[in-house]
Amino acid sequence: MTTAAIVERLKSAPRSLAIGAIALYRAALSPMIHALNGPACRFEPSCSEYAREAIDEFGLVRGGAMALWRIARCNPMGGHGYDPVHHSLASCAASPDGERE
Repeated sequence: MTTAAIVERLKSAPRSLAIGAIALYRAALSPMIHALNGPACRFEPSCSEYAREAIDEFGLVRGGAMALWRIARCNPMGGHGYDPVHHSLASCAASPDGERE
């Protein structure tokens, strides 16, 4: 294994750990929460699916911030419905007049 490959694996370790933690949450805690409270997801995909996808696509810092913002919007005064991760920066960038494309 070359030095560059080792460095690349070390750089991706936090991302992999975060995705693993989300997978553990989805496998262990989420079913218990749904059994006690019933399904309560306001968005599709669920916040944990959104977080996994955002972290995988954009990295731990930006993807984590996107996931936290999504979780913050998950309340009765927030939105609901289909809200996927925007896979390109151009699709979530604001247009010159300040509105989303």
